[in-house]
Amino acid sequence: MTSAKLFSKVLKMDFRQRAWSLLLGFIVFFLKLPVTYLLMMGNAVGADPIRAILVGQEMFPRGDIMMFMITVTAACICAPSGFTYLFKRPGTDYYHSLPVRRETLFAAKYTNGVLIYLLSLGLNMLFTVVLAASRGGLAGGVLQRMVFAAAANVVLYLLLYSSALTAVLLTGRLSVAVLMMGFLYLFGYWVRLLRVNMTDMFMDSFTSYPYNSLLGDSRTIWSPLTYCEWIVGGGICFVFGLLLAAGFAALALTLYRLRPSEASDRALAFSWMRIPFKFLVCVPAGLTGGMFFYSMRASLAWFVFGMAVFWFVSCVFVEMLGALSFRQGFAHLKSSGLCLAASVFMFLAFALDLTGYDSYLPEKDSLEFMAISVNGLDTSQDIYTWGESGVPGYESPRPYRLEHMRLKDLDAAYELAEAGVRALGQAEARPLITVRYGLKNGRDVYRVYPLCTEEQTELLAEVYASKEYKEGCFSVLTDREHLEYYKGIRFSNFLGQEYEADLSSQEMERFYEVFTADLLGHRLEELSTQRVGTLSFQIRVGQPWDSGSYDSVLGFYPVYKDDVRTLALLEELGIQTRYDPSAVTKVEVYNYMDTADVQATYTDPEKIQAILPCLRTQGALSGWYYDADRVVPDGFEARITYEGQEEFSYNLYSLSLPDLPDFLRDDLDLE
Repeated sequence: MTSAKLFSKVLKMDFRQRAWSLLLGFIVFFLKLPVTYLLMMGNAVGADPIRAILVGQEMFPRGDIMMFMITVTAACICAPSGFTYLFKRPGTDYYHSLPVRRETLFAAKYTNGVLIYLLSLGLNMLFTVVLAASRGGLAGGVLQRMVFAAAANVVLYLLLYSSALTAVLLTGRLSVAVLMMGFLYLFGYWVRLLRVNMTDMFMDSFTSYPYNSLLGDSRTIWSPLTYCEWIVGGGICFVFGLLLAAGFAALALTLYRLRPSEASDRALAFSWMRIPFKFLVCVPAGLTGGMFFYSMRASLAWFVFGMAVFWFVSCVFVEMLGALSFRQGFAHLKSSGLCLAASVFMFLAFALDLTGYDSYLPEKDSLEFMAISVNGLDTSQDIYTWGESGVPGYESPRPYRLEHMRLKDLDAAYELAEAGVRALGQAEARPLITVRYGLKNGRDVYRVYPLCTEEQTELLAEVYASKEYKEGCFSVLTDREHLEYYKGIRFSNFLGQEYEADLSSQEMERFYEVFTADLLGHRLEELSTQRVGTLSFQIRVGQPWDSGSYDSVLGFYPVYKDDVRTLALLEELGIQTRYDPSAVTKVEVYNYMDTADVQATYTDPEKIQAILPCLRTQGALSGWYYDADRVVPDGFEARITYEGQEEFSYNLYSLSLPDLPDFLRDDLDLE
């Protein structure tokens, strides 16, 4: 009972002293929530449910940067404001002389720091809910968004506030405490950035694909900021964030109990911290300097120079900070030398690949699946997924394939990866294969390899022929559930002449079955042949007058002469798939990398007929080809003019070297 009364008294006394924090927080959240809501509603008078719902959804998106910044600032203010007495010896002596246990004193001040944020946020959230309800704007999941935003920011605050308290209790000066908070918040991000960039610099098989989010992928307790994106994702992340916050709070309490009263005269509260803190700062600093200079000159000598400069500056700074004296900048030379040795060792580990990063290949038995994406291979097609809005959205080829492809028959894919490891460093300019290894333990490993040997192409052809590869490459093959929105087709023949046909649901079902069967049968060697044309689908969602409707053409899938069932069905639907070669009246060839001027023009019918077989739809001869004898050098393109062509329409074509007639080879000065 006595302990509870003391806690209550300390809580009230501390709350009165920190009332300014509550007022400041209330004003900030008042401007961010109710005022912003009213401003976004504009001059609307009375209930306007539709506008109110849209405003509510816009105000509370996933990952609200402004709310996150407010939460970070609140944590950085509330953490030191309750323990400012620790930075002054008289204040420390006064509080520690009170007949109150340190645990009770810490609990009261910690609780106040949490209450200040909860009251500031909670009251203004309540005001915003009342405003939204008065306008009829709590439908459409708006209330759910508000609750989620509040919960996510509370978890973030608890984590950031607890870690900020840890920084405060590790230091004896307010200025040093601010630096320590920044260090704890960003250390994991800093180290991760170093690791990713140095791996990119020195490892041939490194791919940056899984590192698209620099802050949201570290998941390290050394850097609470890196949990922002993860916690906002919801689910178990909330629980993990609370556990981390509890861990930092327990660490802060332990430090408070052990903290000596004379720590207010020091930069660091504990003398044993000096060497570990120096290592944690100076070793990454040296590597950062080397990386900075290497990024400009790509020279190992410049890396060593930058590493030495940044190591020296950081060691001097840390020593001056720890001693709070300029004269002590060159003290403790042994620990400085150890920091330099550690930096050099880390540099050599990356430069010489001492960890075997490039040669690493997971055991085949440990793999659940593999995914493969080849630069330039089948990249002219639309790739799309259906999002929460109920309409298709475009995706980039490589992320889509690595995310959706599941190669369970690993023989050819694994051999292709092994051949890629052997091919590392063999080619200067080359197409690349990105491989995702999905391990049975849930971990993913990403590597990138060159495609520069005949063995790799043969293995790639075997992988390409599999159904699993095609389904992970072409989104249309796994989109049967949305077939009701496929309303028609558009076919563009070799000359670029377009034909359209609206299909009934039964006709579309039949066409889908035939086309996807032919698409699954495409072979790698077929891609270098001349396309008959390109097929797209007309997708319509909703009615034209509906704001959420969608009406567009997606696909651009190649159709080859071996797709006999698709071609026959197109003819049956009244679409002309063949073109008349005699209709071509002119072929122009030019090199856009050299000059925009036409280098050769042909109007003679015999020469035109000789040139047509070597033309390929642009994008067909793409970057995955490693054999220079099969492709005309980059820059050469052809343009066709045919009878009945619209004035401003034209198609560009690449040139296949094996099919190039001798007169064209001579005219273009190709050896």
